Amino acid sequence: MTGDLELATAFRDGDERAFAALFERFRRPLYVFALRMLGDADAARDLVQDVFVRVWERRAQLDRPESFRSWLFAVARNRCLSQLRRDRGQVALDDAPDEALAVAAAVDGPERDQDLALLRRALAGLKVEYREVLVLREYQELSYAEIADITESTESAVKSRLFKARRALHGTLDAASNRGR
Repeated sequence: MTGDLELATAFRDGDERAFAALFERFRRPLYVFALRMLGDADAARDLVQDVFVRVWERRAQLDRPESFRSWLFAVARNRCLSQLRRDRGQVALDDAPDEALAVAAAVDGPERDQDLALLRRALAGLKVEYREVLVLREYQELSYAEIADITESTESAVKSRLFKARRALHGTLDAASNRGR
């Protein structure tokens, strides 16, 4: 069993090996998603564990095994949003590891650290609905259709939010860059 569809079907039917294979396959992408949404490595690790427990408990509800990835990210998204509501939307991206931001900096040292800090603040400043589509599209490389499925919206709404997210992020980064001159 190597394909997502085959694994998801076996998982839905209670196959623990398929569940373990899916866990190994999606653990890291879910962690990165949760880390970018929450900005806290420990909370992201806990959330991934919680998501997989919930998914196991609700495996019989997986009506469309071909949409397993979307279903999994939808569960993770809902858990992230619940966590953010509990924390009143405060995201401590200043504490997030550099790999969470996946910035390919051309320089090392203090300038790179300043760029990462600026990006952390800019991401933290985005509305949650903008941050989630940006993370799902740019970092998880999900399609517009998958993101629409996860966020329970339309593809056009996803494209609109993504446009606004990119514009807001660019505006924040541009303004900060102009202040630094």
